Amino acid sequence: MELLNYIGKFHPVVLHLPIGALYLTFCLVLLEKFFKNSYTIPIRFGLLFSFVFSVLSALLGFFLYLGDDFSGDLIERHMWLGISTTLFIGVLLWIHKTSTHIKYFNGVFLITIVLLSVTGHFGGQITHGSDYLKLPDFSQTTNVTSIDSINIYSSIVMPILDNKCVKCHNLNKSKGDLILNSKEAILKGGESGNILVSFDASSSHLYNYPNLPMEDKMHMPPEGNSQLTENEIELLRIWIDKGAEFEAYNSFNTFEKNEQEIVNSFIKVDLEKVDPPRKKDLEKLLDLNFRLERNSVSNNYLEAKFLGTNLKSKHLSALSKVKQQLIKLDLSNTDLSDGLLQKLKSFTNLKYLKINNTSITDNGLLSISSSIESLNLNNTGVGFEGLNQLLQNNELKTVYLWNTNINNDNQQKLSDLYTTNLNFGVSDFAKGVPLSSPEPISGQTMFSDSLKIEFYKPLGNPTIRYTLNGEDPDSLSTIYKNPFFISNSSNLKAKAFKSGWLDSKIGSVDFVKVEGILKDYILKTAPDNRYKNPKKLFDGIVGDINFRDGDWNGFIRTQDYKAGVNERNSGDLVLEIDLKGKSHTGIGIHALESIGSYIMFPKRIELYDIGGKNDKLIYSKDYVPSILGASDLVKFFKIPINQKSNKLRLVVKSNKKLPKGHPAQGEFAWLFVDEILFL
Repeated sequence: MELLNYIGKFHPVVLHLPIGALYLTFCLVLLEKFFKNSYTIPIRFGLLFSFVFSVLSALLGFFLYLGDDFSGDLIERHMWLGISTTLFIGVLLWIHKTSTHIKYFNGVFLITIVLLSVTGHFGGQITHGSDYLKLPDFSQTTNVTSIDSINIYSSIVMPILDNKCVKCHNLNKSKGDLILNSKEAILKGGESGNILVSFDASSSHLYNYPNLPMEDKMHMPPEGNSQLTENEIELLRIWIDKGAEFEAYNSFNTFEKNEQEIVNSFIKVDLEKVDPPRKKDLEKLLDLNFRLERNSVSNNYLEAKFLGTNLKSKHLSALSKVKQQLIKLDLSNTDLSDGLLQKLKSFTNLKYLKINNTSITDNGLLSISSSIESLNLNNTGVGFEGLNQLLQNNELKTVYLWNTNINNDNQQKLSDLYTTNLNFGVSDFAKGVPLSSPEPISGQTMFSDSLKIEFYKPLGNPTIRYTLNGEDPDSLSTIYKNPFFISNSSNLKAKAFKSGWLDSKIGSVDFVKVEGILKDYILKTAPDNRYKNPKKLFDGIVGDINFRDGDWNGFIRTQDYKAGVNERNSGDLVLEIDLKGKSHTGIGIHALESIGSYIMFPKRIELYDIGGKNDKLIYSKDYVPSILGASDLVKFFKIPINQKSNKLRLVVKSNKKLPKGHPAQGEFAWLFVDEILFL
């Protein structure tokens, strides 16, 4: 089925061949009729070409229908119309080759063209949505004079989903068996379970999938589709963390100030109507390494972010072409200077400006447009005098000033003088704030000879102490001063200490010295289709704690499991290994535990010698289940090979019951493994 599904994905590639050929052939028929010339051979070849590729396209489409997430009346109509069109093309070819029924040729051809057009229209709806032929209405705008409360779902969440997600998650094309066009469908979730956890955005796929890096396999929408903006993702978080209500209204007073800004930036309070930007101006900005987003479907305003670091006059000149539409601009982490900043003075509709980590000074602040409402100046050289003058001449609502040249006394003076929300960061920052856990720079965790260990420098430049024997580090443990090497498998634990700060949490990483990757094996049990990538079990790459990242294989017992009949669905991992006469000291299994996500470490591991006539148990070990509330953790389990053998069977048994107090207490737990190798 997976092979057919893969082959079916070529349907969109092939289908354009018969479409173009048939329209061209129809033009030849018209030319033959009006100019009285004979095009018999080109017409017949065009019909033959169209028929062959129509049959191929219909077959590939059927494969795609079987394997992909399509359902509903629309796909059924498209499929049968496509088959009908193919049959009509075949009839056309037969009529053209006979003289008996040639009088019906033109009429049948016209019907075929109509069928082809209707089929293509339904195909476009499946791929692009029902409004795919509708031109964007750039002139539309919504003016709201005041807001006391808002229904976040209907006013914000639903438009975001309609614009960015429903294209692939609707009644006709439900990727992952997920539909996002109604309350009932959202609450139902998809094949991977619930996507929404009220009051907990971090556990809700609706929020964390769009928030994943673009290269992550679970990132949504997939690369190549219109992506959610940072603000749109943050709006989903706000909605979920406030309870994910569908009908209720939230008072505007319940939002934090930064949340109010984000909500306002989406619904657009009192924005003037502006003309849409010119296409050529937008294309120029894209060529100059700007990322552009439409501010809202209800207006023509733009948001822009420069993705490079080397900012020049040509970049700001290109921006000036859309200055009437530009409402939000991010030039952070660039070599923006006071001189270049002057070019933004005429951007009278610009309301949000981010120029963090740039070289601007107090002189540059004189060029800030009076239209700016929110200004980010973190990590810049601005001081008290420049900011004081800026606030006297502008009506800014919020200014972010982390790590600037403004001391505590002047911060207090400015706060007393102006009503602007001045955010200088956390006062008494170290007090009650924990240090960050030390993390090794290299993500490599397996090695064959030796491995260099070097830590990132945590915030606050604390003292890092570490151990390599699995013990928790304390104030007497070895101090990290310089990079060092390890030559044996080690459990590195590190902790940061600094006077006046809270100690960091313990960071733990398993470094494993390996003998080799398994090559000759048979996986006797099957991972669940939702977390299935068997090759990842033997690729030598260890995954992290995110079990949705595509590196992990998940095993769980299915309801139709019967011992001795369908062992592949037992929920255990059973693997047969051919050693090919080579000797190894042990086998390593990298597993994950996340009890809140129904995932537990193995209950028991067994190793059998199956090289002789009878299977012989040569190793077994039971593991005590973790209790509810245990931290998410990844861990290597080592199984020693204590005797010479040619062929082994490894059995990793999953926990059959989730712990007491768990919402699914007593149900089967998941077993997640991402690597099996020789140690």
